[in-house]
This record gives sequence, structure tokens and C-alpha cells, in this order.
Amino acid sequence: MKNLLFIPIVLFLAVISAPAIQMHYQFYKEFEDADKRRLAYAPEWRRGVISRFAKESEAYVDDHFGFRPDLIRWNILIRIHLFGIAPLQSVIVGKDAWLFYCSEALDDGNSINDFMGSIPLSEAEIENLRMRLEENNRKFAEKGIKYIVAIAPNKNTIYSEYLPERFAKNRSRTRLEQFCDYMDQRSSIKVLDLSKPMLREKSKLPLYWATDSHWNSFGAYVGYREIMKRISNFYPNTGVIELAGEIAVKRWANGGDLTRILFMQDVWPEKNDTVFQVDLTRIPSQLEKLLFRHDSFGDALYPYLTKHFTKIIDVAPFAPFRFEAIFHERPQIVLHLFAERYLTQAIHDDFYYKESGY
Repeated sequence: MKNLLFIPIVLFLAVISAPAIQMHYQFYKEFEDADKRRLAYAPEWRRGVISRFAKESEAYVDDHFGFRPDLIRWNILIRIHLFGIAPLQSVIVGKDAWLFYCSEALDDGNSINDFMGSIPLSEAEIENLRMRLEENNRKFAEKGIKYIVAIAPNKNTIYSEYLPERFAKNRSRTRLEQFCDYMDQRSSIKVLDLSKPMLREKSKLPLYWATDSHWNSFGAYVGYREIMKRISNFYPNTGVIELAGEIAVKRWANGGDLTRILFMQDVWPEKNDTVFQVDLTRIPSQLEKLLFRHDSFGDALYPYLTKHFTKIIDVAPFAPFRFEAIFHERPQIVLHLFAERYLTQAIHDDFYYKESGY
């Protein structure tokens, strides 16, 4: 009987020792792709910097604690299944297995606060945005370069019906609507608001991934189509590459970037994949050079834009325009595409991204 008393003691010691053993020997394959950042390096002992060694040791243990990814993952799974709420503020669990990005939680623009009406633009702020775009346009126009500003809508702008009820819209207009209305009334620059064609098309096919913050392949095609229509105003023979055949909606076993934030990409499938063909037998007349300044929404446009331009110069989304370098390249068009949540940052060149060469 006394020997049985040692069993819980042994089990307790085994449990509290297991993380340290896992850290050293890695005997168990932990869940991968958990952190989208560089983990802390192992500390190095240096004489005279004991305080730094202590901090580095703490950071290393925090990042490499045995079973850490799995423990975090289990915590998230339990909370979502029991309460329907993600414990990470950057991801919102919506209706019908939809996920939304709360960009404010990571200081990555504004999506939810804008939707809920808590951060409307003042007239002075909108006027400053107008002045910046018109100054860009003036400089490009002096060199005969066409300037197009296109804004990809936030996912919740198009699919707000899948947001939880607690995120009710409390204002009739978003900042994007404020800005575009102001520009229509007071500026010669016509900003291309892609939310309007997206809202027209959403009843036909899904435009955004359910588990990702970006548009899917069909949403990207709709965005491309509207951009090329605008370019056709300057170059009438440009045209649009047309779809060929039916569009299929398929399911992927793994989810998108929002499930990766939740460590759940292998258990939360994506249902809004769109698969289709385009007609490459009738490619419109080709232009020479495009300078394309964009964020991640622009990545999906390259398969189409490369069919229209002999060269595309890729520019970081928030770095200031370096006009002399751009003029040296002599592009026909400067296309500035960014997500709605970056409305003020993208126009004011104010963000944490490193500057590009242009």
C-alpha cells in the first residue's frame, strides 16, 4: 500500500520534468509553423552583463519551453469549441466557420474599429489625404505617367453578415466611403473603390477566403478586371483577359493565414477556394512598363498583369515614392493598390515597412 503512494509523486515529477527534457532532447515532434516571428536565441554567458544574460535566458525559455506550441494550440481549441471565441485578439471567430482579422490588435491598420464607426476621419484628415494624392498625380503627370489609386476592401466590409452580432455597425459610412465621396466631390483624381464591384459580385461566387484575411483567386480577378477597365480609359486597346469556362468552388484541407495565427491550419479547412481558367488565346495589346506599389493584396494580381506589361517594377507598399528613381524607369503607369485598413498609412507613406528603392 505504501508503495502505491509513490506513484502520484513519480507522475508529478515526470510531468514537471517533461518540458525541460523536451527542450533539451526534442524527443517529441511539436506542432510546427506556430510563430510568425524569429524566436529568441539561446543566451551566451558574457562576464559583466549578468542582467542581460538573465533577460535573454527568460526570453529563450518563454519561446522554447517544452510542448509550448501544443499547449497554446490546445488552449485555443478548447476556448473556440466551448465558447466560440478565439483567445487571440487579432482573430475573430465569425458565423458559419468564417474568421476575420482584427488588425488593430497587431497595430496593422484599422478594420474592426472602422467598421464599427469609432474612428471616422475628420475633414482635415481627408483634405490632407486629397492633397497628398493630388501632389503625387501632379508630379507623375508632368512626366506623362498615369497614376491609379485602387483600394481593396476589408473582408468584413464585403462579408459583414458573418461577423458576430457584437460587432454591429454603428455608423452608416466607413472611412473608405467618407474618403471616396470627398474625392468624388472635390478632386480630379477618381479613386478606384473596389468594394463596389465586390459587393455586386458576392452573390455569384465567394470573393474572400473564409479562413484568410485576403481575397481568393476570383476576388483577385474581379479586382484586376476593374483596374484594367480604369487603365483602358488611358489606353483604349488594352482590354481585359476574359474567363474561360465554369468557375468551381472547392475545399482545401488546410486553412489560411488566420488559422495559422490560431495554430489550427490543419484542423480548420478552407471552403472558399475558386478554380477557373482564363482565355489566353485573345490577350489584349501589351503595354511596356508598370510601377506597381502594393501590399499583400497585390500579389494575386501578377498572373494577370504580367500578360499586359512587358515589365512590372514591384514597390514596397508604404515606402515614400522616390520620384527621381521612378522617372528614370519611365513607367507608363503607376498603380498604387492597398487594403482598406491601410487607408491613411498607405497614402501618407507612414508605416513600419522598410523603404524600397523607389
